[in-house]
Amino acid sequence: MKYNFDEVIDRRGSSSLKWDTVKDGVIPLWVADMDFPCLSELREALAERAAHPFYGYHTRSPSYYQTLASWYRVQYGLPLGEECFLSGPGVVLSLSLAVQAFTRPGDGVLLFTPVYTPFYEVIRSNGRETVEVPLVLDEEGRFVFDTALLGKTLAEAKERGLSVPLAFFCSPHNPGGRVWDSADIAAFLDFAKRNGIITAADEIHGDFVYPPGKFISAASFAEHRDRVLVVSGANKSFNMGGIHVSHFVVRDEALRRTLEQVLRASARRDLDVFSELAVETVYRSGPDWLGELRNYLWENIKTAADFLNTEVPGLRAYIPQGGYLIWARAEGLIKRKNCSGDTELARRLEDEGRVKITQGSIYGKGGAGFVRINAASPRALLMEGLERIKRWAAGPENSGTI
Repeated sequence: MKYNFDEVIDRRGSSSLKWDTVKDGVIPLWVADMDFPCLSELREALAERAAHPFYGYHTRSPSYYQTLASWYRVQYGLPLGEECFLSGPGVVLSLSLAVQAFTRPGDGVLLFTPVYTPFYEVIRSNGRETVEVPLVLDEEGRFVFDTALLGKTLAEAKERGLSVPLAFFCSPHNPGGRVWDSADIAAFLDFAKRNGIITAADEIHGDFVYPPGKFISAASFAEHRDRVLVVSGANKSFNMGGIHVSHFVVRDEALRRTLEQVLRASARRDLDVFSELAVETVYRSGPDWLGELRNYLWENIKTAADFLNTEVPGLRAYIPQGGYLIWARAEGLIKRKNCSGDTELARRLEDEGRVKITQGSIYGKGGAGFVRINAASPRALLMEGLERIKRWAAGPENSGTI
């Protein structure tokens, strides 16, 4: 292995959301932030640019969209022209801009639940209403959507007089780790087209798909180009979430003009000097690093899921097809520890067991009774966290700190 993903680096004191918001001694296995240092080429490129004495107004490099187009062509087999890309201010902000561009105040936005918490926030904070369609968890722990329920939910919204012109589609799915295949995506896009819905697909986890799965972008479906926009970026893939940068993929000229208008109205200029450099550097220099990282994460995921399923009674961990987040059913452990629900379970595990995970109920309908565990840490650190979960789970109902 060329890269060392086993090195444990102390991140405390770096204003890390993951580490500096938990008490000393707590192992954080929660927010989707990896405990691996960024690509060395990225660190070197940013340091070299930072050494330049001027940080003046920046103009986008002509090579920037060429780099994005090359990444989509090589990594996903999707040939796109440079005109299909727009720069964005981060995935969550970009989703908010999509809401502003393609809905009006009081409209509904369709989404499958449970789902990434900021989906709810950007919908409601913009004065729109969430139209929630619960996903179904199959026996293998994979989320599927019920087309009959999808139609029923939309019909009920329309009966209330609610217009639903936009849908959020999380692919790969967060928190469930489902990688939607071509038939899944096509079925949803067909439904959206029949009902006059534009789809905004969050594909930020697209670079983490494990064999035999394959990532398929919603932008691949040319027949739906007039009703699909993709929001993605390099942040998750290369662990640079603190650099607020993203991109849109919009293949339809009319959609692109509408989105550009909202970007201008929001005074969103092109990327800053460091964001653009970061993206170009990782996309050009990072494929080998990313490939080895995927292999390492896959071993982490399998090891962690096996440990949880064999060593922690009351937890049923499902192996994700994509991403690095393990979705686990926790009703048995909730009952075993006499907790009121997954929120109390997560709180007590942090206070008593000294491990922070994420309670499933924050992801909306279908999330209650589940937990989400981040497997993107050096293996020794991950296993120490899992051992703590095991010891806490095996202790008495009202155990003290261990």
